[in-house]
Amino acid sequence: MAFCLLVIATGFSIPGFAQQQLFMLDLGGTPLGRAGLKYEHMILRRFSAGAYADGYFLQYTGASLSPFVRFYAGEFTAPESFFVHLQLTAGTFNGPLSFRHYRNAEADFVTYKKDEAFSAAGYGIGVGRQWMLTHKVAVELSGGFQYMVRMTDHEIMLENVEYPGLYRLNGLETDVPVDNWYITGPGGLIYIRIAIGLGWW
Repeated sequence: MAFCLLVIATGFSIPGFAQQQLFMLDLGGTPLGRAGLKYEHMILRRFSAGAYADGYFLQYTGASLSPFVRFYAGEFTAPESFFVHLQLTAGTFNGPLSFRHYRNAEADFVTYKKDEAFSAAGYGIGVGRQWMLTHKVAVELSGGFQYMVRMTDHEIMLENVEYPGLYRLNGLETDVPVDNWYITGPGGLIYIRIAIGLGWW
């Protein structure tokens, strides 16, 4: 996917426009266990495409790739301006899954947790601002909303436990609380990126 975006970027670049590219290190998610790299290629004066490659190292471990496209809408043109950002994300992870079983109509429940390897995919939208500190050095501050679905069992039947029955994966349903995957994990509904790196053309 990222390769396709870069091919499109090269094919639709307009003649005479400086083909600026940025290679950046993203440390904005470090407190939550994420660090990554960003590559961005300016297609037109207000459009760019690229990808984030992220690694995770705390409660959840794994890696993801997020191809993106951007529209720069500020006073200046790409890459130094305000932007709107659309992305797709896919990755593989290892970490805790929390399942919940309700014992009675009073909503008393028990929790079953297990570590599992799984894949996930989703999409995101965000806004941000990028600055060129010098002719070659850039800084990005951005944030937004994302939603990532875990490719794993959402219900499991347990027999050899203290409370046998149907257990449901914690998620975004109204009757099953959100777990850390959607708060501080790779699938966090809100994300922040703080990146710094070099540009060339």
